[in-house]
Amino acid sequence: MNLQTFNVAALAGDGIGPEVMREAIKILRTVERKFPVRFNITEAPVGWAGIDATGEALPDATLSLCKKSDAILFGSVGLPNRDPGVSKDKRPERAALLRLRREFELFANLRPVVLWKELAHTCPLVKERQGDGINLLVVRELTSGMYFGTPKTIENFGNGQRRAIDTMVYTTAEIERIAHVAFRAAEERRKSDVRRKAKVTSIDKANVLENGVLWREVVTDIGAQYSGVELEHMLVDNAAMQLMLKPAQFDVLLCENLFGDIISDEAAALAGSLGMVPSASLGAAQGDRVFGLYEPAGGTAPDIAGKDLANPIAQILSAALMLQYSFKLHAAADAIVCAVGKAIASGNRTGDIFNPAISTARKVGTGAIGDAIAAAL
Repeated sequence: MNLQTFNVAALAGDGIGPEVMREAIKILRTVERKFPVRFNITEAPVGWAGIDATGEALPDATLSLCKKSDAILFGSVGLPNRDPGVSKDKRPERAALLRLRREFELFANLRPVVLWKELAHTCPLVKERQGDGINLLVVRELTSGMYFGTPKTIENFGNGQRRAIDTMVYTTAEIERIAHVAFRAAEERRKSDVRRKAKVTSIDKANVLENGVLWREVVTDIGAQYSGVELEHMLVDNAAMQLMLKPAQFDVLLCENLFGDIISDEAAALAGSLGMVPSASLGAAQGDRVFGLYEPAGGTAPDIAGKDLANPIAQILSAALMLQYSFKLHAAADAIVCAVGKAIASGNRTGDIFNPAISTARKVGTGAIGDAIAAAL
């Protein structure tokens, strides 16, 4: 069997980023020993690490590396309390992460949220509200809407009065392409579990926003092309409530940028810890491949950085998403997910998912749970 080779830009970033990235790379090296694949992994600075190295949150060399790579495996950036004098446009959240999304037209963010049955105690909802289990996917449009619309400014009227302006803008084409991603994802999820009812819940605010009116009309048109997928529309405020009341009703949630930012974080809490939630930010497909940036849902957690306390599972599962979407290595991706499940079932827990009342669980560090997943793989 021919050996497949892929080039990966590994941008660990700040805080716990380097620690969890180390464990993800450990798992990718284990994959190489089990499957006919080779990963050329090149690490580069980003975020405050990039500022320290070059003065820029996204150094030119790092961007160049990303352009020569098949995918980006991303850690996390941003240290909120560091150097408050650095302007907001130069800080890592905008200058690195948002710029990468723009540079590579990463318009689709996919965040799978799964509550592992062994970790039901970590979910903030009582068991009665967890239903038959929580397994949903948030599909968020990532390069338009209020975050990128113009004008975007703060006007000074004098006399201590100012006015902030953000502009929410969507075109038909932008809505169409993210809608297709959501409906195809629902189809694929049903293929992997024939018991699943394929459904897309489209989130908007059509009762007060013109953007919502257009969003609902376009999504309805696209939904008509997918006869095997049920479509429902839901106002964002109701959706936020329903996620807390009955999350098991959802399969795929389709959201514009701002609503998706909020809903995806709310949904992530249902998994018990942000340390359990990966994500994929994808561009347009090129043949059977798609370029993507893969990152954990959590942040840099500077309070636990360097203490062997961070949960690397979200970073490891992000690597699995990279194998699934960008490299089409479905068997290897499934093997990583299975190994994570085995490590959890064996009782390995980082502090964020540990419950001392469960006698079969043992508290372990970042490296130890990475070792357990590698051993299971």
